[in-house]
Amino acid sequence: MKTNKKELTVFALCAYAIPFLMMPLLYICLQNGRDTSIFANAQMFYPAAGVMLAFLLASRQGTPKRFYILHIAATALMFAMSVLSAFLPQEGWLNIANFVIIIASVLGWIFLLTEKKTKREDYGLCLHGKFLMAFAICAYFLVVKTGMVFLSVALQGSDAWAEYLTYWQSSAPWLMALVLVPNFFLSFLPFFGEEYGWRYYLTPALQGRFGARRGALAVGVLWGLWHLPLNLFFYSPDTSLQSIVLQLVVCVTLGVFFTFAYEKCGKNIWVPVLLHYLNNNMILVWSGTADISNQIIGWGDVVSAAVQYAIVFLPFLAAKCFKKAE
Repeated sequence: MKTNKKELTVFALCAYAIPFLMMPLLYICLQNGRDTSIFANAQMFYPAAGVMLAFLLASRQGTPKRFYILHIAATALMFAMSVLSAFLPQEGWLNIANFVIIIASVLGWIFLLTEKKTKREDYGLCLHGKFLMAFAICAYFLVVKTGMVFLSVALQGSDAWAEYLTYWQSSAPWLMALVLVPNFFLSFLPFFGEEYGWRYYLTPALQGRFGARRGALAVGVLWGLWHLPLNLFFYSPDTSLQSIVLQLVVCVTLGVFFTFAYEKCGKNIWVPVLLHYLNNNMILVWSGTADISNQIIGWGDVVSAAVQYAIVFLPFLAAKCFKKAE
């Protein structure tokens, strides 16, 4: 699907301008010791909202308007709650945001499943595809990411390794892994919010200009820089430079793999959506906590992650789908 400068401008304003304009509010929350998780959740909605708003303003024919309007409305609510959380008492805002995500996700499935097949296919929302290939790709992702976590723990020493093995011998990680299955259907919208913007819209746009490989790499860089407000005021305020570099490494390498998965599975957006969901939520299984704020990241961590991510994800640049696109 071809795009134009006007649509790209609308997308950029929504996907990039809003998160960066929120930085003063993030700073206020951080200085006052408030949780900024709601900003991270809201930011995930912006890329897809930018695509949808651009298409609606351009009066494109046959858009799935119900689903688009739902996502834009949910985005507006998340944005409003983020702003309010900076000035009103923090308690309860994250719970309300999670409730909005659940309701919007359930309605999203209803609107998608009752939408005309032609509209879903024309706007990258088809629910069918190469399921065996998708399963193999997701299995590979889980295996290598789990292996990377185990290796990182092993490098911390024998005491950390023994403690981590004890954790896996308990029922906690296995129960949390089971919960993640139904949770995907109740909270898919934020992950769709990113992937519909990055993989469905921006990647083809940049590939058309720079080529398949360079376009995918460019989106990885832009995706990494998009996280800058969160790197500074949420993920790792005390080691923000290391956080930014690590974010770029992760986004460039994962961007290659997610694009490969999208292309290999017949341009099925739900495969990178699921991969993104697994990447973010398996942290609960791997570490036993969902808290990813205020991390302390050393340069050794950055180098170690860069080597591992490069080894397991960058080779996919040699895949036939990139060569064919070239």
